[in-house]
Amino acid sequence: MARRLSHRAWTTLTAAATLLPASTLALALGDGDASSPPAIVLAAAEGGEGGESGEGGEAGVDLSHVTSDPITYLTALDIIAAHYHAGLAAYRAGEHHEAGEMFAHPIAEVYVDLAEKRKDIGFADFGPQMEKASELALANADTTAVEEAAKRVFDALGDAEQKAPASSGVTPESARAEVFADMLDRAALQYNVALKSADSEPYLAGFGFLAAAKARAETVIAELSARKPDAAEAARRALDAITKAYPTIERPKDAAVPAGELLAAASRLRIALKIIPTPGGPFPGVAPRLPRLPPQTARRRR
Repeated sequence: MARRLSHRAWTTLTAAATLLPASTLALALGDGDASSPPAIVLAAAEGGEGGESGEGGEAGVDLSHVTSDPITYLTALDIIAAHYHAGLAAYRAGEHHEAGEMFAHPIAEVYVDLAEKRKDIGFADFGPQMEKASELALANADTTAVEEAAKRVFDALGDAEQKAPASSGVTPESARAEVFADMLDRAALQYNVALKSADSEPYLAGFGFLAAAKARAETVIAELSARKPDAAEAARRALDAITKAYPTIERPKDAAVPAGELLAAASRLRIALKIIPTPGGPFPGVAPRLPRLPPQTARRRR
């Protein structure tokens, strides 16, 4: 059964529609007739460039149904993982302050609200491990110490994933595929934002979302190959396209890949997975970007 398109997926389609000519976009999304782009793209194009102002790939996740929706739950975990992938890469490159901020961001953006549902879901509290990683990075600790702290967070995320809620309407394989697609969406959207920004953070965040997608890629593509070969091929192509845009954590002076191509590739995967819009339906799963608070402020909110 097809799932409703999230607001982020609409944003990806909208941005793709505005950045690519109609003929190129139609072909990129798999329509053999370049003169008539799919209706889904034309509908998205009406929204204007880039979707909601300032959203990019860093919009949060709506956790109101996290105790019963495995996709929402895994998305929250992967947003945290993405920041730790990005932060660890930054620290290894000598960008210690940026790394500390990356480690701190998901505490306020995701974990504070997720922790409120912790007992209902059954995962162990790993907030202290996240805070410790951020503190070490901001204190310019030895790289080995930061790597070990980050590993403790990744291990905790792996343990938490085992507590994903079951859903009669979503198989574990489908949940993993949708979260994989969501991370690629975020990476593509962040790349579009990064090309327009003088700040290094949007590109670094996009690098992290891609890393989170890569962490799931082998499993997801193998599962899709067994049941949806067309979606598996779309996943490979989207992953390859977006990987070319993030060769390192350093934002390139010029676009290595046209942003529209990334957005189109991410959209094609969405379509192959049959994540399509329901007319008049809500846009589940996406919340506005939350204000970023330092770790000590996040502790006070708990």
